[in-house]
Amino acid sequence: MITRKELAKQAFEECCNPQTTVKQGVKNKFPFWNVESLQFMYVPAFHFTALKGCEKYRYDAIDENNVKHSFVSKDCCELLTPIWGEIPEGVVQLTVTALNKDGSDYSIVGARTFFKSASFPEQTPKAVCSYTDCAKKAYEFAVKQDFVQYFLKHGTPSPYYDLNVYPAKMISSLVESMILYGRLCDDVKDTAVKIAVNAAEFLLSITPRGDKPLSDLPPTYYLDFCPDADEYGINTPNWKSAVQKQEKTMMIYPAFAGMMYLHLGNATQNEKYIKEAIKIADYYKNTIEDNGSWYLLRSVKTGEPVAENYIAPMEQVVPFLMEMYEETKDEGYRTVCDKAVKYAMGTQMKSYNWEGQFEDILPTCNYMNLTHYSPIAIARYYAKYKNDSAECMEVAKELMRFAEDQFVVWNRPSPWNLTWYADWETDWDDTVNEATEIPEWITPCALEQYNWHVPIDASAANFIFGFLSLYEAGCGDIYLAKAKVLADQITRSQHENGMIPTHWPCSKHAEDNLWFNCLFFSCAALEEVSKYDDIIFE
Repeated sequence: MITRKELAKQAFEECCNPQTTVKQGVKNKFPFWNVESLQFMYVPAFHFTALKGCEKYRYDAIDENNVKHSFVSKDCCELLTPIWGEIPEGVVQLTVTALNKDGSDYSIVGARTFFKSASFPEQTPKAVCSYTDCAKKAYEFAVKQDFVQYFLKHGTPSPYYDLNVYPAKMISSLVESMILYGRLCDDVKDTAVKIAVNAAEFLLSITPRGDKPLSDLPPTYYLDFCPDADEYGINTPNWKSAVQKQEKTMMIYPAFAGMMYLHLGNATQNEKYIKEAIKIADYYKNTIEDNGSWYLLRSVKTGEPVAENYIAPMEQVVPFLMEMYEETKDEGYRTVCDKAVKYAMGTQMKSYNWEGQFEDILPTCNYMNLTHYSPIAIARYYAKYKNDSAECMEVAKELMRFAEDQFVVWNRPSPWNLTWYADWETDWDDTVNEATEIPEWITPCALEQYNWHVPIDASAANFIFGFLSLYEAGCGDIYLAKAKVLADQITRSQHENGMIPTHWPCSKHAEDNLWFNCLFFSCAALEEVSKYDDIIFE
C-alpha cells in the first residue's frame, strides 16, 4: 500500500510540473482565466503586456518570509515553474520587469499578489467516527428539526425556515435524502418515505400546469409559505433575494426536481412521480437551443429568457437526462445530452469560464465568479461514460486539478479569505460588532465560489464525489486519499447533536446559517466513500 508520505511527494511534484499543472493561459491560444483568482496550488501563469523591443523579462517573487525568488524568461507570461517549488506556502508578491539588452531594468510590465496554497499534505486530522455513523447522526439530527418535522406533520413548508423560499432546490434535496436515509436505516424507512412523499406532493401542488408558460416546471422561488417574514423571523438575505427574483425561474432547478421525482418513483413504485420526471425531461428535450444549452433564467409570466447567460448543463441537466435515458430508453434524451456535452466542450472548456450558477446570486461576467461544480461534473461524466478514452480521462484529471487549485485548502487559508465571512456578517447583520475577531477555519476544506469564498461542507462533498470518480476510473490512489481526507474532516466538523455545519468558519453566525441541502449532500458523499473504509493510507 502506498504511504501518505509518497502521496504527498507525488502531489507536490504534480503542482510544480508544467505537464501536470492546471491549464493556464497562453497568449493567442488560450484565455487567462485567473484574473480574479486569489490562490494557487499548481504553478500558475499570468497575463502581462509585452513591451516592444524587450526580449527578456525578470520574474521576482517575494514570499512572506521576505525571501526573493527570481528567474529570467523571454516570455512575459511565463509559468512560474523555475521558482514554484522553492516558494513556501503563504502570500507572494510577484513583479515582472522588462529588461534592456544589457540586462538592466527597463520597466515593470506587471505585478500580482496572491496566496500560494499548500499541496496535499502528508498528515491531516483523522476521522473521529466512521463515515456511515456520521451520516446516520446527521440524518437523525435533521429529521428532528422543524424544517423536516413540519413536512411530516403538516405536509407544507415551515414558515420559520427562510430557505423554503427555494422550493425546487430544497424540497428536491429533502426528498432525495429521505430516500437514502430510509435505505441506510430500515427502522426509520416508513417515516422517511412519508416525509419524502409529503414534501414532493407539496412541490407538485405549487407547480404551474396547463397553458402556463413554464407548465410542469416547479418554481425556483416561492414566498407564500410564510404570511409575514418579519413576524416569523425570516426576513433574511435569502428572503430578500427571493423577493427580488420571484418572477424568474432558474432553469437548472427543474432538473433537480426531475431527478428527485425519478428516484422517488422508483423508491415507492409509484408511476405518478416517474411521469412528472418525464414531463420535466421532455421540456428540456423540446426546448434545447441550437447551441446545445438552455437559457439560464426565464420569466415566470411569459416564459421568455431574461438574461443572456446559458445553463452550465453538465452539473444537473445532463446527469438527469442520462438517468432518464437509462430509465426509459428514449433516444431523444441521449441525443440532447450529446448536444449539451458538445456545448460544454465548445464553450466552457475553451474559455475556462466556470461560472457559478446559484439561485441566490445574479449571473456574472466572464471569470468574475468561478466555481468547482461544472468542472467536477464534467470530470465525473468522463469518468463514468468515457473512462475507456485516455484523452477524456486526461481532461478529467485536468479539470480536477483546476478545481483543487482554486477551491481546496489543505492547510492554511489565504488571509483575504479569512476576513471574507466576517465582513459579510457585519454587512448584513447590525448586531455583529465590527471589532469581532476573525473566525478560524476548519481545514482541510473546500470553498464554494468566488462570490462566496468560504468553506462549505457541500463543497467538500462535491470534491469527494469528484476524487472518487477518478479513483474508480483507475487514475490512482491519490484521488481516493484526497477524498478520504475531506470525508475525515466532515466527521470532525460534526457537532455532538449530529449537525454538520454548512459553513466552516468557526463562528456562531456561520453555524446558524444552516443549509439542510448541504448537510444532506455531505451524508450522500460519506455513504459513497464508506465503500473504501478498509483502505487506509498511513
